[in-house]
Amino acid sequence: MSAFLKSSACVILSILVIASSSVIVSGFQPGTSASPLAISLAHEGSKLVVEVDGLGAFQAVQGFAYENGLEVSFSSPETGILTLGADGMSANAIDRISQMAGVVSVSAERKAHTLFTPNDPNRNLQWGLDTINAYEAWDITRGNHSVVVGVLDTGVDWTHPDLAANIWSDADGYHGYNFIDGNRQPMDDNVNSYDENGVWQPGTYTYHGTHVAGVVGAVIDNSAGVAGIAQALLMAVKVMNDSGEGTDATVASGIRWAVDNGADVVTMSLGVDGMSTTLNNAISYASNHGVVMIAASGNSGSSEVSYPAANPKVIAVGAVDSTEDPTGFSNYGTNLDIMAPGSSIYSTMASGGYQYLSGTSTAAPYVAGVAALLLTVNPALTPELVGNTLNSTAIDIRTTGYDEYSGWGIVNAFQAVEQVSGPAVTITDHPAYAALNSTFSITWMVTGGNPGTIQSTHLSWGETPTSLTHSSSSFTGQTWASFTVDDIPSLLENGTLYIRAFATVDGSNYESEILELPVHEPTGGDLFTQFLRDVQKFIVDDLGVFNFLIILGLLIAVPLIIVAARPRRRKAVAQTGPALHQYQPIAPSHHLPPPPPPPPRFETYVDLMGGDIMPVSVTVFEGTKVVWVNRTWAPPPGMMIRSGTVDQAGEHPDGTFQSGMLIAPGDYWSATFHRPGVYPYYITGVWKVGRVVVESVKSRTEAS
Repeated sequence: MSAFLKSSACVILSILVIASSSVIVSGFQPGTSASPLAISLAHEGSKLVVEVDGLGAFQAVQGFAYENGLEVSFSSPETGILTLGADGMSANAIDRISQMAGVVSVSAERKAHTLFTPNDPNRNLQWGLDTINAYEAWDITRGNHSVVVGVLDTGVDWTHPDLAANIWSDADGYHGYNFIDGNRQPMDDNVNSYDENGVWQPGTYTYHGTHVAGVVGAVIDNSAGVAGIAQALLMAVKVMNDSGEGTDATVASGIRWAVDNGADVVTMSLGVDGMSTTLNNAISYASNHGVVMIAASGNSGSSEVSYPAANPKVIAVGAVDSTEDPTGFSNYGTNLDIMAPGSSIYSTMASGGYQYLSGTSTAAPYVAGVAALLLTVNPALTPELVGNTLNSTAIDIRTTGYDEYSGWGIVNAFQAVEQVSGPAVTITDHPAYAALNSTFSITWMVTGGNPGTIQSTHLSWGETPTSLTHSSSSFTGQTWASFTVDDIPSLLENGTLYIRAFATVDGSNYESEILELPVHEPTGGDLFTQFLRDVQKFIVDDLGVFNFLIILGLLIAVPLIIVAARPRRRKAVAQTGPALHQYQPIAPSHHLPPPPPPPPRFETYVDLMGGDIMPVSVTVFEGTKVVWVNRTWAPPPGMMIRSGTVDQAGEHPDGTFQSGMLIAPGDYWSATFHRPGVYPYYITGVWKVGRVVVESVKSRTEAS
């Protein structure tokens, strides 16, 4: 072959390769067989979009879909575009569609979203929203008040204008609990702190808990401040004092209280010095009640995740900066789960303000907010499913998959919410086990859709995962809906039942995770009953009733003989024992009673209403804490409570006590009075006066 022919052949071959490549990329040409790309797209599980040229081709594809039982979820004869359900569609069916005359393209359906843009003016300062794809997630859901997030921290300023609409309240109007002072006023008073060297720093005004609450759920699209991740209800649980310090007891109490009062998510931007049995028991209590727990990994830059984040039942959150790299202060290790923005995070602070804070403390509430979004679109999710969803959808930032420096990656709000927003079937309530030859109940929920129509849903069960030979009756309804089947029979012998819930929603089939339910003899609360059965079997079958009565008689007689013999033996010993010395009477001693307990701790409240003090005078016992609560007054800058007197010459403070600044409604301040006396005070600037009269507990007791 000549050089010219060889050159021409190479050119022609190159053209053919390029041409064939273009066919693969575009899908296929009309009238040709389906390309590998088209088939692989259909196998992603998404719906199939078919584009045709002409009404005849449109009707042909539509007729083919109906004849083969394929759902047509969208059709437009004017544009020549149809969307077909991919469930049950074989490669052969795709191939046949692609070869039909007039078919232009076949591709997987891609979802389109309106990008919701809230009008919060400081949203541009919240770089973390873009990092976690919050805007795209908000096109699916922004959360709602059906989900409650317990914020275990230094308290929350529930009067903050960017938080107030999302604050949780109980039937009595309280917004949480204060485990530091033991009252129902969990206001954020985090005005002090400790620096990195452990030196106490007064007047730093960190307001840690309010900042965390703003990241989770600041009111969105209200033309003010910042945008929170989820529009859930924020439950204020104060477990740390004004310096950001608490104990495992306060944190454990906060967890249990939040669970008992309806929290769905608990976020803890705190660390405890080492593992605590009390804290672990509280975490297990929350997990057993289906509450999602999230905690900060710690800020020492060490390879050990701090507690409670290190507990396997808690989602441990590390921090990344705006470049999506782990921060130098973020703790890491094998207990780390996921990352979130945690450097220079702009959020709410007490008294209506805003500030930047950094730390894994600011990363954890990002994840708590996303968890609240997940529970909004699918309230049947268990803590385990929430954690798995967050991990499986996270954005890898180091290596593919898990690593101990970045966990599963950065939390991805959009992918996580999208993954659980479609129809789903979840078994929500079942016993820990089933007793032999008994019956039990199973409850499941069908979620998703907008809403979705449930054509049918039922339970199936059997003795192997692949042979679910028994089924319940079928139910219908609309999502979200719960269903329960009672009187499901267990087994006659020890074994396992495998149970799965099924549903058809809007023409598509869905199924739950398979439940493996152990079947065996009663345990746990039935131990005493089982013990009695074992004793009965031993007496009747093994020992014999006659022998049992003889042994029982001996067991009763021997102690009686010993008791009867003991007095005579004591007397004999006293008579025959050696005389050590002559008995000398001893003068009776005066028994001094233990010192009286310290006076009880009382608490009383004084309201500041429009600058007025009500009541003007309070009388209390020594040891009482007096709390001044600024309920509605927005005082001018610089106002405070100061001990002393005022007259025409001006203020005369005596230095006994002084409050911090009174800035906005909701501020409160307290002082404990340990000595009897009269303590006058006044509000600076407006010179409203009051007094605290402290009486002695001892004198009152003697008088009564």
